[in-house]
Amino acid sequence: MPAVQRQFEDFHSAICFDEEDEKATLREKRDTIVNALRANLGNDVPPFSNFNQGSYSMHTGVVPLDGNFDIDVGLVFDCDQNKYPDPVALKKKVRDAANTNFRTVVIRRPCVTVNYISGGEIAYHVDLAIYSRDADGKLYLAKGKENSAAEHRIWEISDPRELTKLVCGAFEDAEQQAQYRRCIRYLKRWRQWQFSGPGAPLSIALTVAALHWFKPSFGTSDKPVDLQAMLNWVETMLGQFTYEFRQDEGLHQRLKVMLPVAPYTDLLAKRTAGQMKNFQEKLESLRDALRDAYYEELPEDACKLLKKQFGDDFKVPEKSETAKGVSAAVISTGNSA
Repeated sequence: MPAVQRQFEDFHSAICFDEEDEKATLREKRDTIVNALRANLGNDVPPFSNFNQGSYSMHTGVVPLDGNFDIDVGLVFDCDQNKYPDPVALKKKVRDAANTNFRTVVIRRPCVTVNYISGGEIAYHVDLAIYSRDADGKLYLAKGKENSAAEHRIWEISDPRELTKLVCGAFEDAEQQAQYRRCIRYLKRWRQWQFSGPGAPLSIALTVAALHWFKPSFGTSDKPVDLQAMLNWVETMLGQFTYEFRQDEGLHQRLKVMLPVAPYTDLLAKRTAGQMKNFQEKLESLRDALRDAYYEELPEDACKLLKKQFGDDFKVPEKSETAKGVSAAVISTGNSA
């Protein structure tokens, strides 16, 4: 196996959404919106609390290729579903209260999205997930759009905080947890690089797939081996595809990624047979590239294969860099002898 751990970790540094200025900007946008809601929502709307959710809170965020950074915020209104039998009615109130200068606000099925415009393009966006809380403390997510039929305007039981807890506590060992997060980010960037248009697997599906099937991989002296970990994980995922018959699509292979918290749904259920086939084929290409890279002797040759899968931020070392690394290793070995 070639020595490419440094290249993987450099890749992670390049794609990791961990820049304090970006985080500070998103926190500022979040706080501005929350303050606007508190000021503009009418007295007839129950009070709410807010919390961070999604990749921001799970520490699995990836720098977006299009530069459109985002943060997911949960708004928990102090009322049960009976206050708003039509959940879209509450989403409209949130939209109207957040709709001010330099923003566009759109009601989407799972959330209300606040877009910040700069230079005519979306620079940042904040996804507001709207929840109600019943007497037992259970949360229900408002789902539906303005033009949705009545049967698609629903309150769906949800447990985002428990999901965050599971992801953030997947491994007790800090180094194993760090590798797990790195590999989630690698696959998320792979998703950004390999898919365009609708049909890409949801990012949360990849995160939960790691929760189900990722196993850490460490070599001698307990050093992480991200190449091995990624190869094992992708092979395991491909092994989870099973045949399923659907009336409108016939018999085809699917990967089910079950949410481990309420509502316990399959996060890939809405992917069509064609989209699922595309996902499977791209995973197979990734597996083949990881496997071929594993058996390469030279780091630069391995990294050329990996760059095609993960994109331009995965750098290929110059041969001189590789030679220096080998020389340093030889010198170090000689001194220790």
